Amino acid sequence: MHLESLVNISLLFLFACTEMPEEANHKENMIQIVDPDHSQGQYWIDQFEFPNKALEKPQAYSSFTEAQTACQDAGKRLCTASEWRRACLGTKGKRFGYGYEYEQRTCKSAVTLPSGHSSMMDPTKFLSKSGEREHCKTDEGVFDMIGNLEEWVLDDWQGTPASLEGGAWYTYMEYADCTGRYSRQPDYRTPLDRKVFSAGFRCCLTEEEVSLEEVARDAKERLEGVSVAGNYVSENEVQLAKNTFIDRFEYPNRLGEKPLYNVSWKEAKQRCQDADKRLCQTYEWEFACAGDKHWKYPYGNDFIPSACAIQESEAAASGAFFGCISPSGVQDMIGSVWEWTASGMDAKALKTDTDDSLYEIRGGSWFVDPEKGLCRPSDGYPVAASTNLFPDLGFRCCRGDALPLPQNTPSTQTCPPDMKAIGDSCIDQYEYPNKEGQEPVYDPSFSQAKTLCESQSKHLCTTGEWNLACEGQEKRRWSYGNHYDPHTCHDQGYSREEGGMVQRSGSFPNCKTPEDIFDLTGNLWEWTMDVVNSDIGYLKGGGWNLSAGLGQCRVSAPAQSTFHSGELGFRCCANQQELTKLLEK
Repeated sequence: MHLESLVNISLLFLFACTEMPEEANHKENMIQIVDPDHSQGQYWIDQFEFPNKALEKPQAYSSFTEAQTACQDAGKRLCTASEWRRACLGTKGKRFGYGYEYEQRTCKSAVTLPSGHSSMMDPTKFLSKSGEREHCKTDEGVFDMIGNLEEWVLDDWQGTPASLEGGAWYTYMEYADCTGRYSRQPDYRTPLDRKVFSAGFRCCLTEEEVSLEEVARDAKERLEGVSVAGNYVSENEVQLAKNTFIDRFEYPNRLGEKPLYNVSWKEAKQRCQDADKRLCQTYEWEFACAGDKHWKYPYGNDFIPSACAIQESEAAASGAFFGCISPSGVQDMIGSVWEWTASGMDAKALKTDTDDSLYEIRGGSWFVDPEKGLCRPSDGYPVAASTNLFPDLGFRCCRGDALPLPQNTPSTQTCPPDMKAIGDSCIDQYEYPNKEGQEPVYDPSFSQAKTLCESQSKHLCTTGEWNLACEGQEKRRWSYGNHYDPHTCHDQGYSREEGGMVQRSGSFPNCKTPEDIFDLTGNLWEWTMDVVNSDIGYLKGGGWNLSAGLGQCRVSAPAQSTFHSGELGFRCCANQQELTKLLEK
Protein backbone atom coordinates (compact mmCIF):
# COMPACT_ATOMS: atom_id res chain seq x y z
CA MET A 1 0.00 0.00 0.00
CA HIS A 2 1.40 3.43 -0.96
CA LEU A 3 1.88 6.09 1.70
CA GLU A 4 -0.60 8.29 -0.19
CA SER A 5 -3.25 5.64 0.43
CA LEU A 6 -2.29 5.56 4.10
CA VAL A 7 -2.83 9.30 4.32
CA ASN A 8 -6.30 9.01 2.81
CA ILE A 9 -7.25 6.19 5.16
CA SER A 10 -5.82 8.04 8.14
CA LEU A 11 -8.03 11.02 7.33
CA LEU A 12 -11.02 8.76 7.88
CA PHE A 13 -9.81 8.30 11.43
CA LEU A 14 -9.48 12.03 11.95
CA PHE A 15 -12.99 12.74 10.70
CA ALA A 16 -14.28 10.11 13.15
CA CYS A 17 -12.53 11.73 16.13
CA THR A 18 -14.15 14.52 18.08
CA GLU A 19 -12.27 17.56 19.32
CA MET A 20 -10.75 16.87 22.68
CA PRO A 21 -12.36 18.85 25.54
CA GLU A 22 -10.12 20.51 28.08
CA GLU A 23 -12.15 19.85 31.23
CA ALA A 24 -10.01 18.11 33.87
CA ASN A 25 -12.73 15.63 34.87
CA HIS A 26 -12.24 13.76 31.59
CA LYS A 27 -8.84 12.69 32.95
CA GLU A 28 -10.29 10.91 35.98
CA ASN A 29 -8.79 7.43 36.31
CA MET A 30 -6.37 8.18 33.48
CA ILE A 31 -2.59 7.85 33.43
CA GLN A 32 -0.40 10.46 31.80
CA ILE A 33 2.15 9.05 29.37
CA VAL A 34 5.05 11.34 28.55
CA ASP A 35 6.68 10.21 25.33
CA PRO A 36 8.83 12.57 23.23
CA ASP A 37 8.64 10.11 20.31
CA HIS A 38 4.98 10.95 19.82
CA SER A 39 3.99 14.09 17.93
CA GLN A 40 1.93 15.28 20.91
CA GLY A 41 4.74 14.53 23.36
CA GLN A 42 2.23 13.37 25.98
CA TYR A 43 -1.20 11.79 26.20
CA TRP A 44 -3.51 10.18 28.74
CA ILE A 45 -4.77 6.62 28.73
CA ASP A 46 -7.51 4.98 30.80
CA GLN A 47 -6.11 3.19 33.83
CA PHE A 48 -8.59 0.33 33.36
CA GLU A 49 -10.49 -1.26 30.50
CA PHE A 50 -13.77 0.50 29.64
CA PRO A 51 -15.79 1.69 31.51
CA ASN A 52 -12.57 2.47 33.37
CA LYS A 53 -13.79 1.62 36.86
CA ALA A 54 -11.76 -0.25 39.44
CA LEU A 55 -13.08 -3.62 40.65
CA GLU A 56 -15.87 -3.71 38.06
CA LYS A 57 -15.92 -6.15 35.17
CA PRO A 58 -15.05 -4.40 31.90
CA GLN A 59 -17.34 -4.32 28.88
CA ALA A 60 -16.83 -7.36 26.64
CA TYR A 61 -18.41 -8.39 23.35
CA SER A 62 -17.56 -5.14 21.56
CA SER A 63 -17.14 -4.19 17.93
CA PHE A 64 -14.66 -1.61 16.72
CA THR A 65 -17.40 0.85 15.81
CA GLU A 66 -19.02 0.50 19.25
CA ALA A 67 -15.68 1.05 20.97
CA GLN A 68 -15.00 4.14 18.89
CA THR A 69 -18.43 5.60 19.69
CA ALA A 70 -18.15 4.86 23.43
CA CYS A 71 -14.85 6.71 23.70
CA GLN A 72 -16.23 9.67 21.77
CA ASP A 73 -19.26 9.81 24.06
CA ALA A 74 -16.85 9.93 27.00
CA GLY A 75 -15.09 12.95 25.46
CA LYS A 76 -12.09 10.85 24.47
CA ARG A 77 -11.05 8.65 21.54
CA LEU A 78 -9.67 5.19 20.89
CA CYS A 79 -5.91 4.93 21.27
CA THR A 80 -3.67 4.56 18.27
CA ALA A 81 -1.75 1.28 18.11
CA SER A 82 1.54 2.99 18.91
CA GLU A 83 0.02 4.81 21.91
CA TRP A 84 -1.39 1.57 23.26
CA ARG A 85 1.90 -0.28 22.88
CA ARG A 86 3.96 2.49 24.43
CA ALA A 87 1.65 2.52 27.48
CA CYS A 88 1.88 -1.29 27.70
CA LEU A 89 5.65 -1.53 27.28
CA GLY A 90 6.28 1.30 29.72
CA THR A 91 9.44 3.36 29.85
CA LYS A 92 11.65 0.24 30.01
CA GLY A 93 10.11 -1.74 27.17
CA LYS A 94 8.79 -4.65 29.27
CA ARG A 95 7.23 -7.14 26.86
CA PHE A 96 4.39 -8.13 29.21
CA GLY A 97 3.87 -4.76 30.84
CA TYR A 98 4.64 -6.10 34.31
CA GLY A 99 7.98 -7.61 33.25
CA TYR A 100 10.27 -8.86 30.52
CA GLU A 101 9.29 -12.54 30.92
CA TYR A 102 5.89 -14.22 31.09
CA GLU A 103 4.65 -14.92 34.62
CA GLN A 104 1.82 -17.40 35.03
CA ARG A 105 -1.31 -16.02 36.75
CA THR A 106 0.01 -12.44 36.96
CA CYS A 107 -2.54 -11.47 34.31
CA LYS A 108 -5.68 -13.26 33.09
CA SER A 109 -4.39 -15.16 30.04
CA ALA A 110 -3.81 -18.72 28.80
CA VAL A 111 -7.01 -19.95 30.48
CA THR A 112 -8.04 -23.43 29.28
CA LEU A 113 -11.54 -23.28 27.80
CA PRO A 114 -13.93 -26.13 28.70
CA SER A 115 -15.22 -26.05 25.12
CA GLY A 116 -11.74 -26.30 23.64
CA HIS A 117 -12.55 -23.46 21.25
CA SER A 118 -12.93 -19.70 21.58
CA SER A 119 -16.13 -19.53 19.50
CA MET A 120 -18.09 -21.09 22.38
CA MET A 121 -16.85 -18.95 25.21
CA ASP A 122 -18.73 -17.03 27.88
CA PRO A 123 -16.95 -13.73 28.55
CA THR A 124 -18.84 -13.05 31.77
CA LYS A 125 -17.57 -16.29 33.28
CA PHE A 126 -13.86 -15.83 32.67
CA LEU A 127 -13.37 -12.08 33.02
CA SER A 128 -11.54 -10.60 35.98
CA LYS A 129 -12.64 -7.33 37.52
CA SER A 130 -10.57 -4.35 36.49
CA GLY A 131 -7.53 -4.01 38.73
CA GLU A 132 -8.38 -7.22 40.59
CA ARG A 133 -4.97 -8.66 39.69
CA GLU A 134 -2.87 -6.10 41.48
CA HIS A 135 0.41 -7.02 39.76
CA CYS A 136 -1.01 -6.98 36.23
CA LYS A 137 0.00 -3.39 35.62
CA THR A 138 2.72 -1.33 34.02
CA ASP A 139 5.30 0.72 35.90
CA GLU A 140 3.19 3.79 35.19
CA GLY A 141 0.10 2.16 36.72
CA VAL A 142 -2.01 1.04 33.75
CA PHE A 143 -3.87 -2.20 34.58
CA ASP A 144 -4.84 -5.29 32.57
CA MET A 145 -3.24 -4.38 29.26
CA ILE A 146 -2.25 -8.04 28.97
CA GLY A 147 -5.02 -10.64 28.90
CA ASN A 148 -8.55 -10.34 30.30
CA LEU A 149 -9.91 -8.60 27.17
CA GLU A 150 -8.11 -7.91 23.93
CA GLU A 151 -8.47 -4.21 23.21
CA TRP A 152 -9.52 -2.31 20.09
CA VAL A 153 -7.18 0.39 18.79
CA LEU A 154 -7.56 2.77 15.87
CA ASP A 155 -5.16 1.36 13.30
CA ASP A 156 -3.16 -1.62 12.09
CA TRP A 157 -0.02 -2.26 10.08
CA GLN A 158 -1.88 -1.97 6.78
CA GLY A 159 -2.75 1.66 7.50
CA THR A 160 -6.41 0.64 7.72
CA PRO A 161 -8.85 0.94 10.61
CA ALA A 162 -8.86 -1.30 13.64
CA SER A 163 -6.68 -3.83 15.35
CA LEU A 164 -6.77 -5.73 18.64
CA GLU A 165 -4.02 -5.61 21.23
CA GLY A 166 -2.92 -7.44 24.34
CA GLY A 167 -4.74 -10.77 24.01
CA ALA A 168 -7.70 -12.11 25.99
CA TRP A 169 -8.17 -14.51 28.91
CA TYR A 170 -7.79 -17.56 26.64
CA THR A 171 -4.89 -16.24 24.51
CA TYR A 172 -1.75 -18.37 24.30
CA MET A 173 0.88 -16.86 26.60
CA GLU A 174 3.35 -16.02 23.81
CA TYR A 175 0.67 -14.05 21.96
CA ALA A 176 -0.72 -12.04 24.87
CA ASP A 177 1.94 -9.35 25.14
CA CYS A 178 2.62 -5.69 24.39
CA THR A 179 4.21 -6.13 20.97
CA GLY A 180 1.02 -6.36 18.92
CA ARG A 181 2.57 -9.04 16.72
CA TYR A 182 -0.25 -11.56 17.15
CA SER A 183 -3.05 -9.26 15.99
CA ARG A 184 -0.84 -8.25 13.07
CA GLN A 185 -0.53 -11.82 11.83
CA PRO A 186 -1.81 -12.24 8.27
CA ASP A 187 -4.44 -14.80 9.33
CA TYR A 188 -5.96 -12.55 12.01
CA ARG A 189 -9.34 -11.15 10.91
CA THR A 190 -11.09 -8.19 12.58
CA PRO A 191 -14.17 -6.96 10.63
CA LEU A 192 -15.05 -3.52 11.99
CA ASP A 193 -18.74 -4.03 12.69
CA ARG A 194 -18.51 -7.55 14.10
CA LYS A 195 -18.94 -7.97 17.83
CA VAL A 196 -16.07 -9.99 19.30
CA PHE A 197 -16.77 -11.99 22.47
CA SER A 198 -13.33 -11.35 23.90
CA ALA A 199 -12.89 -7.72 22.78
CA GLY A 200 -12.97 -4.65 24.98
CA PHE A 201 -11.15 -1.35 24.81
CA ARG A 202 -9.82 1.62 26.70
CA CYS A 203 -9.71 5.26 25.68
CA CYS A 204 -6.99 7.84 25.19
CA LEU A 205 -7.00 11.61 25.43
CA THR A 206 -4.86 14.39 24.01
CA GLU A 207 -5.28 18.15 24.21
CA GLU A 208 -5.45 18.20 20.42
CA GLU A 209 -6.82 15.75 17.87
CA VAL A 210 -4.55 12.84 17.07
CA SER A 211 -2.17 13.77 14.27
CA LEU A 212 -2.11 12.24 10.83
CA GLU A 213 1.48 11.12 11.35
CA GLU A 214 0.58 9.37 14.57
CA VAL A 215 -2.20 7.31 13.01
CA ALA A 216 -0.04 6.31 10.02
CA ARG A 217 3.05 5.55 12.12
CA ASP A 218 2.72 1.75 12.24
CA ALA A 219 2.14 1.39 8.52
CA LYS A 220 4.97 3.76 7.63
CA GLU A 221 7.46 1.90 9.82
CA ARG A 222 6.39 -1.42 8.34
CA LEU A 223 6.71 -0.21 4.76
CA GLU A 224 10.22 1.02 5.47
CA GLY A 225 11.16 -2.54 6.47
CA VAL A 226 10.64 -4.25 3.09
CA SER A 227 13.09 -7.11 2.60
CA VAL A 228 15.47 -7.53 -0.31
CA ALA A 229 16.15 -10.87 -1.98
CA GLY A 230 19.01 -12.06 -4.14
CA ASN A 231 18.61 -13.48 -7.64
CA TYR A 232 15.94 -16.15 -7.95
CA VAL A 233 17.16 -19.74 -8.47
CA SER A 234 14.67 -21.24 -10.92
CA GLU A 235 16.08 -24.74 -11.27
CA ASN A 236 16.07 -25.70 -7.57
CA GLU A 237 12.83 -27.71 -7.75
CA VAL A 238 11.16 -30.87 -6.46
CA GLN A 239 8.92 -32.98 -8.70
CA LEU A 240 5.46 -33.72 -7.29
CA ALA A 241 3.98 -35.47 -10.32
CA LYS A 242 4.84 -36.17 -13.96
CA ASN A 243 4.54 -32.51 -14.95
CA THR A 244 4.19 -30.74 -11.59
CA PHE A 245 7.12 -29.10 -9.80
CA ILE A 246 7.52 -26.95 -6.68
CA ASP A 247 10.42 -24.83 -5.46
CA ARG A 248 12.54 -26.52 -2.83
CA PHE A 249 12.78 -23.34 -0.75
CA GLU A 250 10.77 -20.17 -0.26
CA TYR A 251 11.47 -17.40 -2.77
CA PRO A 252 14.21 -16.58 -3.88
CA ASN A 253 14.71 -20.35 -3.57
CA ARG A 254 18.34 -20.03 -2.47
CA LEU A 255 19.98 -22.24 0.16
CA GLY A 256 21.33 -20.16 3.07
CA GLU A 257 19.40 -16.99 2.18
CA LYS A 258 16.42 -15.60 4.08
CA PRO A 259 13.11 -15.66 2.19
CA LEU A 260 11.58 -12.57 0.70
CA TYR A 261 8.74 -11.05 2.76
CA ASN A 262 6.56 -7.94 2.77
CA VAL A 263 5.28 -8.81 -0.69
CA SER A 264 1.67 -8.57 -1.85
CA TRP A 265 -0.13 -11.43 -3.55
CA LYS A 266 0.05 -9.59 -6.87
CA GLU A 267 3.81 -9.13 -6.58
CA ALA A 268 4.31 -12.78 -5.61
CA LYS A 269 2.22 -13.88 -8.59
CA GLN A 270 4.17 -11.61 -10.93
CA ARG A 271 7.57 -12.80 -9.70
CA CYS A 272 6.55 -16.41 -10.35
CA GLN A 273 5.21 -15.52 -13.80
CA ASP A 274 8.45 -13.73 -14.65
CA ALA A 275 10.19 -17.08 -14.07
CA ASP A 276 7.63 -18.91 -16.25
CA LYS A 277 6.09 -20.40 -13.13
CA ARG A 278 2.98 -19.81 -11.03
CA LEU A 279 1.83 -19.58 -7.45
CA CYS A 280 0.89 -22.98 -6.01
CA GLN A 281 -2.70 -24.06 -5.45
CA THR A 282 -3.51 -24.85 -1.81
CA TYR A 283 -4.07 -28.54 -2.46
CA GLU A 284 -0.71 -29.12 -4.14
CA TRP A 285 1.00 -26.97 -1.50
CA GLU A 286 -0.52 -29.13 1.26
CA PHE A 287 0.40 -32.32 -0.58
CA ALA A 288 4.00 -31.15 -0.97
CA CYS A 289 4.07 -30.45 2.78
CA ALA A 290 2.17 -33.42 4.22
CA GLY A 291 2.44 -36.14 1.59
CA ASP A 292 -0.28 -38.69 0.89
CA LYS A 293 -0.43 -39.58 4.62
CA HIS A 294 -1.76 -36.09 5.35
CA TRP A 295 0.59 -35.43 8.26
CA LYS A 296 0.13 -32.38 10.47
CA TYR A 297 3.78 -31.43 10.07
CA PRO A 298 6.23 -32.17 7.24
CA TYR A 299 7.94 -34.82 9.41
CA GLY A 300 4.88 -36.49 11.01
CA ASN A 301 1.91 -35.93 13.31
CA ASP A 302 3.81 -35.18 16.52
CA PHE A 303 5.39 -31.76 16.95
CA ILE A 304 9.18 -31.75 17.29
CA PRO A 305 10.60 -28.54 18.81
CA SER A 306 13.27 -26.87 16.68
CA ALA A 307 12.64 -29.14 13.68
CA CYS A 308 11.28 -26.12 11.80
CA ALA A 309 11.53 -22.35 12.27
CA ILE A 310 8.52 -22.07 14.60
CA GLN A 311 8.45 -20.02 17.81
CA GLU A 312 11.65 -18.23 16.77
CA SER A 313 12.60 -14.55 16.93
CA GLU A 314 12.86 -14.00 13.17
CA ALA A 315 12.73 -15.71 9.77
CA ALA A 316 15.41 -18.32 9.18
CA ALA A 317 17.77 -18.78 6.26
CA SER A 318 16.45 -21.38 3.82
CA GLY A 319 17.64 -24.86 4.73
CA ALA A 320 18.93 -23.85 8.17
CA PHE A 321 16.48 -26.23 9.91
CA PHE A 322 17.58 -29.61 8.58
CA GLY A 323 14.61 -31.49 10.08
CA CYS A 324 12.05 -29.33 8.28
CA ILE A 325 11.83 -31.44 5.14
CA SER A 326 8.66 -33.01 3.75
CA PRO A 327 8.13 -36.51 2.32
CA SER A 328 8.47 -34.92 -1.13
CA GLY A 329 11.84 -33.38 -0.26
CA VAL A 330 10.54 -29.80 -0.02
CA GLN A 331 12.02 -27.70 2.81
CA ASP A 332 10.73 -25.03 5.19
CA MET A 333 7.07 -25.39 4.31
CA ILE A 334 6.08 -24.55 7.87
CA GLY A 335 7.66 -21.78 9.89
CA SER A 336 10.01 -19.01 8.78
CA VAL A 337 7.40 -17.11 6.69
CA TRP A 338 3.80 -17.73 5.72
CA GLU A 339 3.35 -18.44 2.01
CA TRP A 340 0.86 -17.03 -0.48
CA THR A 341 -1.06 -19.51 -2.65
CA ALA A 342 -3.03 -19.03 -5.86
CA SER A 343 -6.31 -20.09 -4.26
CA GLY A 344 -8.85 -17.36 -3.58
CA MET A 345 -11.62 -17.43 -0.98
CA ASP A 346 -15.01 -15.75 -1.23
CA ALA A 347 -15.71 -14.89 2.39
CA LYS A 348 -17.37 -11.51 2.80
CA ALA A 349 -17.50 -11.84 6.57
CA LEU A 350 -13.68 -11.95 6.71
CA LYS A 351 -13.14 -8.75 4.77
CA THR A 352 -12.24 -5.50 6.49
CA ASP A 353 -12.83 -3.80 3.12
CA THR A 354 -15.57 -4.97 0.77
CA ASP A 355 -13.18 -4.49 -2.18
CA ASP A 356 -10.63 -6.94 -0.77
CA SER A 357 -9.73 -10.03 -2.75
CA LEU A 358 -8.80 -12.78 -0.30
CA TYR A 359 -6.21 -15.46 -1.03
CA GLU A 360 -5.22 -18.41 1.10
CA ILE A 361 -1.89 -18.57 2.90
CA ARG A 362 -0.16 -21.60 4.37
CA GLY A 363 2.52 -22.83 6.74
CA GLY A 364 2.71 -20.29 9.54
CA SER A 365 5.82 -18.28 10.30
CA TRP A 366 8.69 -17.96 12.78
CA PHE A 367 6.25 -16.31 15.21
CA VAL A 368 3.44 -18.88 15.42
CA ASP A 369 2.78 -21.72 17.85
CA PRO A 370 2.68 -25.40 16.76
CA GLU A 371 -1.09 -25.34 16.17
CA LYS A 372 -0.69 -22.57 13.60
CA GLY A 373 2.38 -23.93 11.81
CA LEU A 374 0.67 -26.87 10.11
CA CYS A 375 0.65 -28.45 6.67
CA ARG A 376 -3.15 -28.43 6.76
CA PRO A 377 -4.58 -25.59 8.86
CA SER A 378 -7.18 -26.81 11.33
CA ASP A 379 -8.53 -23.52 12.63
CA GLY A 380 -8.61 -19.78 12.14
CA TYR A 381 -8.70 -17.91 8.86
CA PRO A 382 -5.50 -18.53 6.88
CA VAL A 383 -6.31 -15.91 4.23
CA ALA A 384 -5.11 -12.38 3.55
CA ALA A 385 -6.15 -9.51 1.27
CA SER A 386 -4.19 -9.50 -1.98
CA THR A 387 -2.85 -5.97 -1.42
CA ASN A 388 -1.63 -6.59 2.12
CA LEU A 389 2.03 -6.80 3.11
CA PHE A 390 3.30 -8.56 6.21
CA PRO A 391 6.77 -8.90 7.71
CA ASP A 392 6.36 -12.68 7.91
CA LEU A 393 4.51 -13.48 4.67
CA GLY A 394 6.35 -14.68 1.56
CA PHE A 395 5.79 -17.36 -1.10
CA ARG A 396 7.25 -20.08 -3.29
CA CYS A 397 6.52 -20.97 -6.92
CA CYS A 398 5.17 -24.03 -8.71
CA ARG A 399 5.58 -25.03 -12.34
CA GLY A 400 3.67 -27.15 -14.82
CA ASP A 401 0.23 -28.68 -14.50
CA ALA A 402 -1.69 -28.15 -11.28
CA LEU A 403 -1.65 -31.33 -9.23
CA PRO A 404 -4.99 -33.12 -9.73
CA LEU A 405 -7.25 -33.74 -6.77
CA PRO A 406 -7.63 -37.40 -5.77
CA GLN A 407 -10.90 -39.05 -6.69
CA ASN A 408 -13.33 -40.50 -4.19
CA THR A 409 -14.23 -44.20 -4.39
CA PRO A 410 -17.84 -44.67 -3.23
CA SER A 411 -18.38 -47.17 -0.43
CA THR A 412 -20.36 -50.32 -1.24
CA GLN A 413 -21.46 -50.84 2.37
CA THR A 414 -25.20 -51.53 2.79
CA CYS A 415 -26.84 -49.14 5.29
CA PRO A 416 -30.30 -48.53 6.76
CA PRO A 417 -32.40 -46.00 4.75
CA ASP A 418 -31.59 -43.10 7.10
CA MET A 419 -27.83 -43.71 7.11
CA LYS A 420 -25.09 -43.33 4.49
CA ALA A 421 -22.07 -45.52 3.78
CA ILE A 422 -18.57 -44.39 4.78
CA GLY A 423 -15.90 -47.02 4.29
CA ASP A 424 -16.91 -50.10 6.31
CA SER A 425 -19.36 -48.13 8.49
CA CYS A 426 -22.54 -46.10 8.14
CA ILE A 427 -23.32 -42.62 9.47
CA ASP A 428 -26.59 -40.83 10.19
CA GLN A 429 -27.68 -38.64 7.30
CA TYR A 430 -28.66 -35.81 9.68
CA GLU A 431 -27.72 -34.62 13.14
CA TYR A 432 -29.44 -36.57 15.95
CA PRO A 433 -32.29 -37.58 16.00
CA ASN A 434 -31.56 -37.95 12.28
CA LYS A 435 -34.89 -36.59 11.05
CA GLU A 436 -35.16 -34.29 8.04
CA GLY A 437 -37.08 -31.10 8.85
CA GLN A 438 -36.76 -31.62 12.61
CA GLU A 439 -34.68 -29.50 14.92
CA PRO A 440 -31.70 -31.57 16.07
CA VAL A 441 -31.04 -32.23 19.73
CA TYR A 442 -28.62 -29.73 21.25
CA ASP A 443 -26.84 -29.14 24.55
CA PRO A 444 -25.78 -32.75 25.29
CA SER A 445 -22.68 -33.66 27.24
CA PHE A 446 -20.27 -36.19 25.77
CA SER A 447 -21.66 -39.05 27.88
CA GLN A 448 -25.27 -38.15 27.03
CA ALA A 449 -24.45 -38.23 23.31
CA LYS A 450 -22.84 -41.64 23.67
CA THR A 451 -25.80 -43.03 25.63
CA LEU A 452 -28.38 -41.81 23.11
CA CYS A 453 -26.49 -43.42 20.23
CA GLU A 454 -26.15 -46.70 22.16
CA SER A 455 -29.90 -46.69 22.82
CA GLN A 456 -30.36 -46.95 19.06
CA SER A 457 -27.93 -49.89 18.76
CA LYS A 458 -25.32 -47.53 17.27
CA HIS A 459 -22.31 -45.66 18.64
CA LEU A 460 -21.24 -42.04 18.77
CA CYS A 461 -19.16 -41.52 15.64
CA THR A 462 -15.42 -41.71 16.10
CA THR A 463 -13.39 -38.76 14.89
CA GLY A 464 -12.04 -40.94 12.08
CA GLU A 465 -15.52 -41.90 10.88
CA TRP A 466 -16.71 -38.31 11.06
CA ASN A 467 -13.65 -37.06 9.14
CA LEU A 468 -14.14 -39.66 6.42
CA ALA A 469 -17.78 -38.66 6.04
CA CYS A 470 -16.99 -34.94 5.83
CA GLU A 471 -13.74 -34.99 3.84
CA GLY A 472 -14.19 -38.12 1.77
CA GLN A 473 -11.16 -39.99 0.48
CA GLU A 474 -10.23 -36.89 -1.55
CA LYS A 475 -9.85 -34.82 1.65
CA ARG A 476 -12.38 -32.08 0.87
CA ARG A 477 -11.96 -28.83 2.78
CA TRP A 478 -15.70 -28.48 3.42
CA SER A 479 -18.38 -31.13 3.35
CA TYR A 480 -19.59 -29.83 -0.02
CA GLY A 481 -16.23 -29.21 -1.71
CA ASN A 482 -12.83 -27.53 -1.71
CA HIS A 483 -13.90 -23.92 -2.18
CA TYR A 484 -15.76 -21.94 0.45
CA ASP A 485 -19.29 -21.19 -0.71
CA PRO A 486 -21.02 -18.55 1.42
CA HIS A 487 -24.62 -19.25 2.47
CA THR A 488 -24.35 -22.93 1.51
CA CYS A 489 -24.31 -23.97 5.18
CA HIS A 490 -25.45 -22.39 8.44
CA ASP A 491 -22.09 -20.84 9.31
CA GLN A 492 -22.70 -17.15 8.76
CA GLY A 493 -21.18 -15.86 11.98
CA TYR A 494 -24.17 -15.31 14.20
CA SER A 495 -23.69 -15.51 17.94
CA ARG A 496 -26.59 -16.17 20.26
CA GLU A 497 -26.68 -12.45 21.09
CA GLU A 498 -27.11 -11.73 17.36
CA GLY A 499 -29.93 -14.21 16.93
CA GLY A 500 -27.87 -17.26 16.04
CA MET A 501 -29.55 -20.56 16.70
CA VAL A 502 -29.74 -24.11 15.42
CA GLN A 503 -31.69 -24.70 12.19
CA ARG A 504 -33.85 -27.70 11.30
CA SER A 505 -32.00 -30.59 9.67
CA GLY A 506 -31.84 -30.20 5.91
CA SER A 507 -32.76 -26.48 5.96
CA PHE A 508 -29.68 -25.81 3.81
CA PRO A 509 -30.27 -28.22 0.90
CA ASN A 510 -26.78 -27.77 -0.62
CA CYS A 511 -24.94 -28.25 2.67
CA LYS A 512 -24.23 -31.89 2.02
CA THR A 513 -21.52 -34.28 0.93
CA PRO A 514 -21.64 -36.09 -2.43
CA GLU A 515 -23.22 -38.97 -0.47
CA ASP A 516 -26.03 -36.67 0.81
CA ILE A 517 -24.86 -36.41 4.42
CA PHE A 518 -26.19 -33.06 5.65
CA ASP A 519 -24.94 -30.30 7.96
CA LEU A 520 -21.47 -31.65 8.75
CA THR A 521 -20.32 -28.09 8.09
CA GLY A 522 -21.90 -25.55 10.45
CA ASN A 523 -25.26 -25.62 12.29
CA LEU A 524 -24.07 -27.52 15.40
CA TRP A 525 -20.66 -28.57 16.60
CA GLU A 526 -20.81 -32.36 16.79
CA TRP A 527 -19.44 -34.63 19.51
CA THR A 528 -17.14 -37.41 18.30
CA MET A 529 -15.05 -39.87 20.28
CA ASP A 530 -11.39 -40.66 19.98
CA VAL A 531 -10.58 -43.64 17.77
CA VAL A 532 -8.39 -45.29 20.43
CA ASN A 533 -9.86 -44.04 23.72
CA SER A 534 -13.67 -43.86 23.70
CA ASP A 535 -13.62 -41.80 26.92
CA ILE A 536 -12.08 -38.83 25.09
CA GLY A 537 -14.34 -36.53 23.09
CA TYR A 538 -13.68 -34.02 20.32
CA LEU A 539 -16.00 -31.49 18.72
CA LYS A 540 -16.09 -31.28 14.94
CA GLY A 541 -17.49 -29.16 12.12
CA GLY A 542 -18.05 -25.79 13.78
CA GLY A 543 -21.43 -24.28 14.57
CA TRP A 544 -23.42 -21.35 13.28
CA ASN A 545 -20.78 -19.00 14.66
CA LEU A 546 -18.29 -17.86 12.00
CA SER A 547 -15.32 -18.93 14.09
CA ALA A 548 -13.59 -22.30 13.63
CA GLY A 549 -12.24 -21.72 10.16
CA LEU A 550 -15.58 -21.33 8.40
CA GLY A 551 -16.65 -24.83 9.36
CA GLN A 552 -13.87 -26.71 7.63
CA CYS A 553 -13.97 -30.50 8.04
CA ARG A 554 -10.52 -30.50 9.66
CA VAL A 555 -11.58 -28.21 12.53
CA SER A 556 -11.48 -29.90 15.93
CA ALA A 557 -12.02 -28.72 19.50
CA PRO A 558 -10.83 -30.83 22.48
CA ALA A 559 -13.78 -30.10 24.76
CA GLN A 560 -14.04 -31.36 28.31
CA SER A 561 -16.44 -34.31 28.47
CA THR A 562 -18.77 -32.49 30.88
CA PHE A 563 -19.05 -29.43 28.65
CA HIS A 564 -22.46 -28.74 27.15
CA SER A 565 -23.85 -25.84 25.19
CA GLY A 566 -26.72 -24.90 22.91
CA GLU A 567 -24.21 -24.93 20.07
CA LEU A 568 -23.43 -28.65 20.43
CA GLY A 569 -25.06 -31.70 18.90
CA PHE A 570 -23.97 -35.06 17.51
CA ARG A 571 -24.81 -37.87 15.11
CA CYS A 572 -24.44 -41.64 15.34
CA CYS A 573 -22.52 -44.25 13.37
CA ALA A 574 -22.81 -48.04 13.04
CA ASN A 575 -20.03 -50.58 12.55
CA GLN A 576 -20.33 -54.03 11.01
CA GLN A 577 -21.60 -55.72 14.17
CA GLU A 578 -24.17 -52.99 14.83
CA LEU A 579 -25.27 -52.97 11.20
CA THR A 580 -26.09 -56.66 11.33
CA LYS A 581 -28.63 -55.99 14.09
CA LEU A 582 -29.98 -52.81 12.48
CA LEU A 583 -30.52 -54.41 9.08
CA GLU A 584 -32.34 -57.35 10.65
CA LYS A 585 -35.00 -55.09 12.13
